[in-house]
Amino acid sequence: MMEAMIEIQGLRKNYRGIRGLNEFSLRVERGDLVGLVGPNGAGKSTLIKILATLLPADSGSACVAGEDVAKTPAAVRAAVGYLPDVPGVYQDMRIAEFLEFFADAFRLKEPARGGAVARALAQAGLEERRDDFVEHLSLGWKQRLHLAKTLLHDPRVLLLDEPATGLDPLARIALREQLRQLHAAGVTILISSHILADLEDICTRIVFIADGKNVNEVQAAASAAGPAGALLHCEIEWEGAAEAAERVLAAIPGAAIIEKKGNWRRIELPGGAAQASSLLRGLLDAGVAVLHFDARGPGLEERYRRTFGGRP
Repeated sequence: MMEAMIEIQGLRKNYRGIRGLNEFSLRVERGDLVGLVGPNGAGKSTLIKILATLLPADSGSACVAGEDVAKTPAAVRAAVGYLPDVPGVYQDMRIAEFLEFFADAFRLKEPARGGAVARALAQAGLEERRDDFVEHLSLGWKQRLHLAKTLLHDPRVLLLDEPATGLDPLARIALREQLRQLHAAGVTILISSHILADLEDICTRIVFIADGKNVNEVQAAASAAGPAGALLHCEIEWEGAAEAAERVLAAIPGAAIIEKKGNWRRIELPGGAAQASSLLRGLLDAGVAVLHFDARGPGLEERYRRTFGGRP
C-alpha cells in the first residue's frame, strides 16, 4: 500500500447545531490529485480548513504528511500549501513585495528566500511585472500570483478550495496545466470545485460529499472504459446511409440512444466494454464506414446528477 499523505477518520464538525461534517473519512495517497465535489454547504470548505489547521474538528482525526492536524499543527502547515476560495490580497503591494512578504511569513531564510521568490515569479509568469502593483492584475493573474505564493515553501500537499471560480476560460486552462505539472512532479493535491469539467480533466479520483458525509467515489478518467458489465456511453459516427448502422444498434440488448444528430449517435450500453466491443465488431461486419467510435463511462456531470438528483 502506498503512503497516505492525507488520512481522515470519522471527522465531525457542527456549527451552532448545523452539521458541517458527519463522520467523514478519506485516504489520499502520495501523488494523488483528488477532486472534492458536492452541493453548496456539503462540507467541502469545512474539510479543507480543518486539514489546513484553520478550524478544529469536534471529533475524529486527520493527518497530513504523517502529522496530526490537531496535535502538531505547525508541522502540518510546513507541509501544506493552502489556497482559500477567497484569498486575501494586498492591493497596494508590488508583486515582488507581496511574494517577499509571504516568504517571510513562511520563515524562509536567505539564500532559499530569494530563490523561492524568483521561482514563484517564474511559475506565475510575472517576472517582467515584478514591480507592478497587485491591484493592476486581472483576476486570472491574481490567481496565478496566489498559487505561486502558496508554493513558496515547496509544500508536499496542496489544499485548493474553488481555485477556478471567476476565472475566464484561458485562465482556467492555465490553472489546469499548472496543476498537471505539479501533479507530475509528485505533489499531492486535494481540490474542491463546482466546475466539473475541469476536475474530470485533471483528477485521478473524484470524491462526492453531501451533508458532511462521503456519498460516492469514482475514477475520474473519463476515457476509462471500465470492466465488463459497467455502464458505458458510446459515441459513434459513420459515413453513408444509416440503415445498416441502425439495424446493428437495434440488435444490441439494452442499448439506448441518448442523442441523435445525422449520422452521429450517443448510445448508453449497460453491458460495458464487452458490449461496446461487440457493437463495433457488428458495425464493421455490416459494412458500416465508422468514422468515430469512443466508449467511456458516464461523464462527471451525469454522475453528479445521478448522485445528488435535484440538490441545488
